[in-house]
Amino acid sequence: MTAKVLVAYQTKEGASEQYAGAIAGTMKAKGFDVDLIDLKKAKPDIRQYDIVIVGAGVKISLVYGKWKSILKKKELANKKLAMFLTSGTAIEEPDKAIEKWVQPLIDKYKLKPLAVGSFPGKVPEKFAETEAQKNAVKPELASAWAEELAMKLKEG
Repeated sequence: MTAKVLVAYQTKEGASEQYAGAIAGTMKAKGFDVDLIDLKKAKPDIRQYDIVIVGAGVKISLVYGKWKSILKKKELANKKLAMFLTSGTAIEEPDKAIEKWVQPLIDKYKLKPLAVGSFPGKVPEKFAETEAQKNAVKPELASAWAEELAMKLKEG
């Protein structure tokens, strides 16, 4: 039986959507049955999934709220979980972004994710100081992360 995967995301500038699409595509290519859901448009019933991959962005130092609403669900205790975040901080310091925004949520909700990813988010043009910040979104990073996650999931 093929594992059923939910890739749920919340985006404002579009980076989380691009990364979620790359993750969903990679997981499908690895043989998983994948649903890709925008949390602004739908509220998924996570009970029907074996694996939950959830991601969101950070804007003005706040993680998007609908992402947190999924992380609060008690049903996650019985699921394999992976989390990803997009932020300007992740352009140069992806580990710092995890430490600052993801780890507190992992601790607060007592989560045990199999994988946590941090990808460069979009910096609004008026705030971008470098060319790297203007063109920071790199879906191939999410694809590589999803490849590693798929291997972990297939190993057991």
